[in-house]
Amino acid sequence: MYDANGTVSKATDDLLALADDVVRHTQAVAKYLRVNNYAQPTFAPDSISRSETPEYVKLHSSLKQSLDNLQYLVEGPKRHFRALYCQGYELAAIQVALDFNFFTIVLAEGQISLEELAKEAGVDIDRSSRIVRLLATEFIFREPTPGYVAHNLSQYLLHVDEEIRSTLHYTSSPTIDEMLQAASSTADNVRESPHSYDSALTPFVTRHGLPIFEYYAKDSQRSIRFAKAMAGWSKLNLNINALKDAFPWGNLKGTVVDVGGSSGKDSITLAQQFPALDFIVQDSADMHAAGQKLLTDDIRGRVSFMQHSFFDPQPVGDAAAFILGTLERSFERGFEHGLRQIDLIMLVGFGGKLRTEVEFGALLKQADKRFEFAALTPRVL
Repeated sequence: MYDANGTVSKATDDLLALADDVVRHTQAVAKYLRVNNYAQPTFAPDSISRSETPEYVKLHSSLKQSLDNLQYLVEGPKRHFRALYCQGYELAAIQVALDFNFFTIVLAEGQISLEELAKEAGVDIDRSSRIVRLLATEFIFREPTPGYVAHNLSQYLLHVDEEIRSTLHYTSSPTIDEMLQAASSTADNVRESPHSYDSALTPFVTRHGLPIFEYYAKDSQRSIRFAKAMAGWSKLNLNINALKDAFPWGNLKGTVVDVGGSSGKDSITLAQQFPALDFIVQDSADMHAAGQKLLTDDIRGRVSFMQHSFFDPQPVGDAAAFILGTLERSFERGFEHGLRQIDLIMLVGFGGKLRTEVEFGALLKQADKRFEFAALTPRVL
């Protein structure tokens, strides 16, 4: 079994020991859910929610680490690489399903024939069936009876949540969607500048010719989808409870500025919890157009939007606090894969990176030596 440094732990380097680990960690997860009155997960289409508490996240991490190591030990490197090589074709199948609305055509309840799905999507039955059956092996769709398709957990989530569907569309489509195209230009970008990079010299710029925010400023349709995708990304990755608990918001009075706050999901949630605070969400105009639709009557007067680039001087000087949303790079083995993926997303799109607590402190000092780094509370995946 690999530890956080990628070295083998002698105590769990055989199949049975790893299997025992899986059982032990599964029992711990089941016990936590039972004791805290959470529903046990099932394969029912509406069994989507999972606990987001730090305790559950840690239990999930331990179980996933053992499962990943057991799978790798059983598969061996050749089968592991075989699966890795073919991931692009699974993304291609997802692209077709998104572009031709498979996820919304399939009924929320019951099932639909593959023939009817193909007809409504405007795609031939042969390719429609092959796309659906590949995705079914990834827990997206299921074929309860031959020739008929229905929802499962993942498909149902994509059916009911447009923001998460937008996130998948934004990152997965290899022919029309910008981020995967940009990712495919990473090697070209490194060849262009093998020893340095910044926000103006990214794989995104190499592929599309413009930095990411300038690109969206010129394409309103993609910019709006980007705003929805960022809202969906927050649902998939970030635990808002960590932000609520990280700071004594109840002790503040005045205005909180959410820098680069996208459509304002965080500010809206905090405004609902802390009625003494007002919030200004700073981002692009298209992000704000998406955010306006999220406002409810109880907070509409306390959450406002300001078009602002964080590369420009900060126009709000009397704020009670500023939110600079981030993930700390603390690569525990159970979280490492997801964090490494985000680290590369930051590189490809923004010329950025995930930073450790020490690196954050150094960054603040670089901005202004008067900054004192008190603490960092990372938000968990």
